[in-house]
Amino acid sequence: MFDLDTERLRLTAFSMDHLDALHALWTDPDVRRYLWDGEVISRERAAEVISDSERNFAERGYGFRAMLLRDEAIAEVDALVGFCGYRLFEDSGEPELLYGILPRYWGKGLVSEAAHALIRDGFERNGFTRIIAATDTPNQSSVKVMQRLGMVFLRRGEFHGLDTVFFELTPEDYAAHQALSARRN
Repeated sequence: MFDLDTERLRLTAFSMDHLDALHALWTDPDVRRYLWDGEVISRERAAEVISDSERNFAERGYGFRAMLLRDEAIAEVDALVGFCGYRLFEDSGEPELLYGILPRYWGKGLVSEAAHALIRDGFERNGFTRIIAATDTPNQSSVKVMQRLGMVFLRRGEFHGLDTVFFELTPEDYAAHQALSARRN
């Protein structure tokens, strides 16, 4: 499995070497509020997510990646600050984009940077025809990330008992969004 590098991040497939750092991330109160609906997951549950991701990479060519810093100006190089990647969306079997980052790195554009790299990879290497993303409606920071990525609002509804918003992205929408962004810059 190869890494994806961005300006400030190395995106590397989950491995058990990441277990302690991912468990710490996923049990942070501000992260778990929306990611795990407030549940404090066990170390064993975190290990299951890593194993599932490893299996997805082997079977499908995609899964979750650890976000490791490459920029010494932000923090120690190779520090795990978040994650980004895909799993199968349970309603449709399509790739669902998920991400999370430690609160001290919020607002620095790192999630958008990682997600752009993964979206490009998903469309180009994996041949995705559509990417789904969803978040609890109150999680407006995540909604803003989806909008910055060029994702299109699909619907709002109840999902697992929670008020949820759903977005999608097609290769055509992503290309149009990238072209518009390039003209603005």
